[in-house]
Amino acid sequence: MTDTHAERTTDESTNEGTTRTTADELSRRRTLRLGGVAGVTGLLGVVDSRTGSASESGGGCNRPTDVVHLNYDEYDDWEDVYWASNGDPDNATLVSSPTYAGDTALQMQIDEGEHWGVSTHYEFDDGLFELNGRVRFALDTDWDMSGRQPANCRLWNCAMALGEGSAGGDRPDGTNGWSNRLYVSTKDADPDGPYNLLSFTYHMDQEQDHDYLIEGEEYTVQEPEIVPGRWYEFEYYVCVNTVSNGVANDDGIVQYWLDGDQIYDRRDLRFTADLEDNIIETSGPVGHYGGRYVAPRNLYTYYDQHSMALDGTFGRGC
Repeated sequence: MTDTHAERTTDESTNEGTTRTTADELSRRRTLRLGGVAGVTGLLGVVDSRTGSASESGGGCNRPTDVVHLNYDEYDDWEDVYWASNGDPDNATLVSSPTYAGDTALQMQIDEGEHWGVSTHYEFDDGLFELNGRVRFALDTDWDMSGRQPANCRLWNCAMALGEGSAGGDRPDGTNGWSNRLYVSTKDADPDGPYNLLSFTYHMDQEQDHDYLIEGEEYTVQEPEIVPGRWYEFEYYVCVNTVSNGVANDDGIVQYWLDGDQIYDRRDLRFTADLEDNIIETSGPVGHYGGRYVAPRNLYTYYDQHSMALDGTFGRGC
């Protein structure tokens, strides 16, 4: 998609994945690997049940090498689960309310007049070719994005290969990183919502590629609607492209679902020319507002029930 300068969600002042603000060694062994998810009560009521998934309508193998269920109730600190690359680690907190299910959710805060909450990463030790993830998220009931049109706020790092090409306005060259991230956006929406979503990708053919999930856009399956104060289930599937004789093929995949309904489907991406050292390294929650503009008030996002199928997709019983 071609984007104008006014619409760019420039994060040129950040260069994620070069330094960490927490210990390098993560306690992945503490992660719960349990079947099923429970709970249907949101901030403002009942959430729709699932009607679809990557295993039903996406690409890739249905037999993941592992399925990881992150139960925030089992941790004393969010840094036992994720590490931080940018922002202030104090902007992420485990809280007892609101939650989607259980006793604990992750709260992300972005202060008025600031860009950053914090960018977090769950790390895959050996890298992945495919990642299928699910998470419940909700915007605070007082969420507001006034002051600029359009305004964009990053909510989730879907998949990242860390390096200069993954953020900061740099261009991926096939060896230096890449990324796909989810944003909430006021593009063709009101500043106080309901909001639209944005898929923002750094890939070899265009850095800062904006795909607004709006009816009529090339890769939009359905136009989603994000209402503050409601819990949603976001599912994402990212599969790196194939490589032939050292040349990246344009067959990388990014797909999204919201409450079980597919909303985004793109299958023409070139992420990498190096399937050894430039594949999927991390995924996780993030708060980053604008880039050339700042949050108009204190903003809070909530996350619960983050699950991932590694090198495959969720199947029955996952």
